[in-house]
Formats: sequence, C-alpha cells, structure tokens
Amino acid sequence: MAAEVRRLAQQLLDSEVRQEELATLLARADAIRRELEIYTAAAVQDARHRGEKWEAVGKAAHVAPETARARWGPERVARMMDLHANDKRAAPARWRGPQLARLADVPEEAAGGPNTVGVASPAGQLASALEQLQATSGLTIREIADRTMLSPSFISRVLSGDRLPTWDLTCSLAVLFGADPAELRVLFEAAHGMTVHGRQPVAVSIEQLHAAVRGLHRAAKSPSPERIEQYSRKAVTALQARRVLSGIDVPEWEVLAALVCALGGRPHDFKPLWEAVHYTFLMCDDPRLPEGTAHIAVPEEEP
Repeated sequence: MAAEVRRLAQQLLDSEVRQEELATLLARADAIRRELEIYTAAAVQDARHRGEKWEAVGKAAHVAPETARARWGPERVARMMDLHANDKRAAPARWRGPQLARLADVPEEAAGGPNTVGVASPAGQLASALEQLQATSGLTIREIADRTMLSPSFISRVLSGDRLPTWDLTCSLAVLFGADPAELRVLFEAAHGMTVHGRQPVAVSIEQLHAAVRGLHRAAKSPSPERIEQYSRKAVTALQARRVLSGIDVPEWEVLAALVCALGGRPHDFKPLWEAVHYTFLMCDDPRLPEGTAHIAVPEEEP
C-alpha cells in the first residue's frame, strides 16, 4: 500500500508537470487520500496484531483510545479492506476524448494520412488489445467471469474500455487468453498514466520494446505489414514492419515513430523504451549482442 501511495504521488507530480486540468489534479489527489486512509487502517491492524493496546494506537494517531477503536475496529477494517480489494480490481477509464495523431515528436512524414489507424485513447487501446485476445481465445464472457471469479458485466466493462483493469487483472486475462502479459505493459502504463521503469540490460530492453509494439499491433486489430506500409505512406516498409513485429530489428526512431503512428499509438509512450535500448547498447562494455538477438539500427554520427 505504501508503494501504491508512492505510485499515485508520482502520477500527481507528472500531471502537475504536464499542467493538466484541475479536475484531473484533484482526482489524483483524492486517489492518494483514499489510499492513505486504507493504509492507515491496515497499519493500525498490523499494530494490533503485534499486541499494541488501543491506548498506544490512540496516542500514535493523536486521538482518544475510544475514537481509535471506533475508527479502526477489526470488523470495520475488514470491511474497508474488502471494499478496497474490489475497487483495486479495476478503476474507471479516463482519457475519453480522442488523442491527436500528429504529435510534436513525430516526423511529418511519419504522421500518416487518411488511411492511418484511428488513434484511440490509451484506455481504449488497452481494451482493444484485450478484446482481440479474447476473440482469439474463443472464451465467452461467462467463461472468463467464472475463471476470474468476477461478474460477467464487470468483465464486459473491462473489455469495452469502461473500466481500467489493474496490472494483476491484466496479467491474469493475458495468461487466460494465451498471450504474453509483457505485450500489454506499455498500453497498461499509458492508460494509467504511469512513468516508465529505469534502465534494464540491453536484451531486456529490446524484448520490452518488441513486446510493446506487438501489444499495440493487437490493439490496432493486427493489420498486415503491407497495410501498415499503406497507413504510414511508406514511411515504414512492409519488410521493416514485419521484422520489427517479428522481434528481429530495432529500427531508427523515425521508422519506429512512423510504425507506432500507423498503428494508432502515441510515439512518446514508446520513445523511452527505444532510448533505453540504445542507451544500454552504447554504454555496455561489449556491445556485441548474443547470437540470434535483435539487430539495432544505430544512428550515424554527424561529421
């Protein structure tokens, strides 16, 4: 719970840096407040299990012992924890409005044209990827609900994008559908407004990037490489698209940005992954990659 408070606080800080609207800032602040309330109740419960008296709890919380007992009694805390567990299974989807396809960090020729895949919200892309996986798996909503012990209406809302699943639920659904949860990681983080992770070994960074592109490809309903070439106005060739989706190449940024744009994604969600690949590749003591791993297109230095 403490880690979740830190994550929510980072989201609030990121929103403040991006100067997002007041409603978003207050919603993030309220999420922190609710998480702190449940953390406080859980911390008191832990202390009671260790043998702390209500007098000590009240002193630590600066309230009377009777107030502490009424506020954090075992039955009340149990109900709070149950509600918290249910709420954490999924959150209301945000970013309802469409995102602009032509972004500041995308080369003009990579922005696509009238044939470009429509750019959905991050929550919509995650839902689309899950929906495609569900369709491929052949499982019905009822079967998914039975296996996850959730209601059919709840699963339906997750797959339609009305609810944002937690990472645990996202992983469970991916495994249930026979897919790799890593393919959904970037879509999940974008939908939840999370920041990217720190530096990883080069092989891990490459796999994360390729998995993210495959997840976006699923969200776009898996267009063929030839269709991607058409969507990108040939900024990405069919061969380049095929090699990236197959995990063979890590292309130059202009090509990757064009590919992401053609699939209806947001290039700035993928740029940290691309930069991590090149950073770790250029900084490692032995830049040679193991046999059979991806080829990296390293930009040439200017004379």
